[in-house]
Amino acid sequence: MIKNIYFKLVCLFILLFVISYFVERVVNKYSYEKGRPINKVKIPDIIQGSIPLVRNLDVVSDLFTSLFSFIFIVIFLINGKYRYIILYTFVFVLMRLVTYIYFVSTILPDSSKKCKYGSDFFKTAMNMGSCNNLGISGHFINIVFQLGLICRYYGPKYWLLYFIVYILAFMLICASRNHYTIDCLTSTFVGLFFIYEINNIQKGLNYLIGEKYFNL
Repeated sequence: MIKNIYFKLVCLFILLFVISYFVERVVNKYSYEKGRPINKVKIPDIIQGSIPLVRNLDVVSDLFTSLFSFIFIVIFLINGKYRYIILYTFVFVLMRLVTYIYFVSTILPDSSKKCKYGSDFFKTAMNMGSCNNLGISGHFINIVFQLGLICRYYGPKYWLLYFIVYILAFMLICASRNHYTIDCLTSTFVGLFFIYEINNIQKGLNYLIGEKYFNL
């Protein structure tokens, strides 16, 4: 029998996801249509200008971000800390809502010059992004926040490992031309903001479900 608290959590997540789904459809279409005329424009970027384009590096970058998310989930499953994963799923949607603001605020030329348009969340997920969804990196925000949750659980004793993962992900995402350097810098600050506000986020979610469930 499903506990009432989990029914509330599922309903809240579905509500947030549906809102995110329909907003993303509008945002992706807007950014693609506005960005298409300027996608051939090449703008200066400190990392892309310093590192030559390596064939299939974008695939390596996508695999790295997916692998780290998998490791993140496995860590908390093994330790039986399921609430970390549940909290992350909610914050994941909230972070996506924030990225939409950046995507439509300033339209930048496609950084890869071979982007694929994703008309909705699922097609965007399959393509690992959509055309002109730039100014911020959803993948990198996830890595920053996931590192924050891992650090919250294990403490700072593995700080060097956290730093290595951060730098490696930063360089891969930018050097692969999936994003500009400024995108990952912005993602860093937005991810750190969510980590800093994690207690208030938990309070807000607890208020919405009417119970003190999140207390990490």
